[in-house]
Amino acid sequence: MLKKKWMSLIALALASVMLLSACAKNGGNDQKDNNDDGGGGTSTGGEVVKDANELVIGTYMPVTTLVPWKTTSDGDGYILRQIYHTLVEMDQDSNFVPSLATEWECSEDGLTWTVKIRDDIYWQTGNGLFDEKVKVTAEDVKFSYDYYLDPANGSVRYTELSNSLKEVKVVDETTVQFITNDIDVLWEYKMYQNYIIPRQAVEQNWDFENQPVGSGAYKFVEHVIDSQVVLERNDEFFKEPALDKVIFKIISDKSVSAIALQNQEIDMSLSVLPTEVGNIVNKDYLELRASEVGSYRWVGFNCQYEFFQDVDVRRALSMAVDMDSAVEAIFKNDAGVTLAKRSYGPISYERPGGDEERFKAVCIEYNPEEAEKLLDELGWKKGSDGIRAKDGQKLSFTLQVGNNDSNRENLAVIVSSQLKAIGVDCTAQTVEWGTHTDDIKNGNVQMYILGGYSNLDGPYRLMHSSDTMSPNCGYSNPEVDALLDEAWRTIDIDERSELQTQAAEIFIADAPHIFPYFEYTQMGVSKAVTDFEQASVYRSLCNEFRNVGVNHK
Repeated sequence: MLKKKWMSLIALALASVMLLSACAKNGGNDQKDNNDDGGGGTSTGGEVVKDANELVIGTYMPVTTLVPWKTTSDGDGYILRQIYHTLVEMDQDSNFVPSLATEWECSEDGLTWTVKIRDDIYWQTGNGLFDEKVKVTAEDVKFSYDYYLDPANGSVRYTELSNSLKEVKVVDETTVQFITNDIDVLWEYKMYQNYIIPRQAVEQNWDFENQPVGSGAYKFVEHVIDSQVVLERNDEFFKEPALDKVIFKIISDKSVSAIALQNQEIDMSLSVLPTEVGNIVNKDYLELRASEVGSYRWVGFNCQYEFFQDVDVRRALSMAVDMDSAVEAIFKNDAGVTLAKRSYGPISYERPGGDEERFKAVCIEYNPEEAEKLLDELGWKKGSDGIRAKDGQKLSFTLQVGNNDSNRENLAVIVSSQLKAIGVDCTAQTVEWGTHTDDIKNGNVQMYILGGYSNLDGPYRLMHSSDTMSPNCGYSNPEVDALLDEAWRTIDIDERSELQTQAAEIFIADAPHIFPYFEYTQMGVSKAVTDFEQASVYRSLCNEFRNVGVNHK
């Protein structure tokens, strides 16, 4: 009976937010129709005409920056990874594979990495920076890493690089050595994260934001803010790119993106809503591609905020949310496609340290009666208005969520409604995405919803107190820090996984997060797209292993 009651509340909350969302979307469509050119092609009477070798990708993520050392956004990375090289890339099984580097090895003491790079990669020309072909060398690699190691240059990866890297040496034109301060089990991951930039651009005070120049298969053409980014083929790349042009259409409304995909105005929609999955599956010219790793989404407490410094308050509020039913309600779809799995901890199950059984054993279970009892014991009593208060202060706060993900917005409404049901005045508030991330970074939130940090360094960044890139909002536990520090010095992957799992178990019990789900983002892809078995645009579209094309008929 209790389960049915909560499912009804969830359905009601979800229906309310979807109604509001639909109203907003109708207004948004008019604006897009007025301002959008349809992805570089034309649309007449429903018939879409595209250039033969033009790939149009619908992304819901706006560009935050095209400066390669200042970005932490996947939306930026989709574009930057086509323009710039990193030393290595990562395949669908989380193995590191060659990119600019052809081979690499670590010394027996674990402190020196020797990297060989390709001798047939050149900086892009025709941009006002390079008038003729200039080869990318080991000196460029050293310059890039040295530049990121200078705090004056504002690299977002400065802290993690400076903590790890002692020195960069050039051995010869195609060989570079990285000497680390200590064993760094994720050094390859750092080679995957950091872009190689041209020294000449820095010396000439080049505008990286508005005219990025790299050595990748596609060259920058234009960025129209909140509309599109256009790239064109680099004819001097070591292999001939299959596409003449790549267009990233910025379509913040995922339902609009799905319609554009079905109308063949775009060739990919990078994230398909649960409500649109059935429509995509039913089109014989489209297919769904699921992400390989579940992306973590969470409801977070600002542990420095006065209400949430008390772990028992965090635990009580966690007990009040029927997260199993919430995930079911949000991701149910007519096609029966699995879009999310319940998370019981912060590490994706496909990553080292992710252990569903052990996480579930320590995760706080749904029990609203026990939640109310605990709050009563803590002195948070219901007043005549039904709102809990203590020492004259009401248990009232805002649950903030960004405006670029309707699943998270739906989750915010569900969580706030369930907390209100036990006398907690929680208001769900949607804000602009950039404002949201800035507020979390600066600690200007009370409770919030965020996602990501599901890469190999995610556990450290999510749970360690000293990481400046962490979104953990004031959480700190010395025991967790010590386990993570030991993990990051442990070469054996099984031992490292165990240490990360132990850290996560403590983190889960401390309840800085309410643990909702790992989302398996569904990408909608036209069957006209070729050589796209590794279904990711966060990898370069043209490299040693693939050359993505499109066969428009």
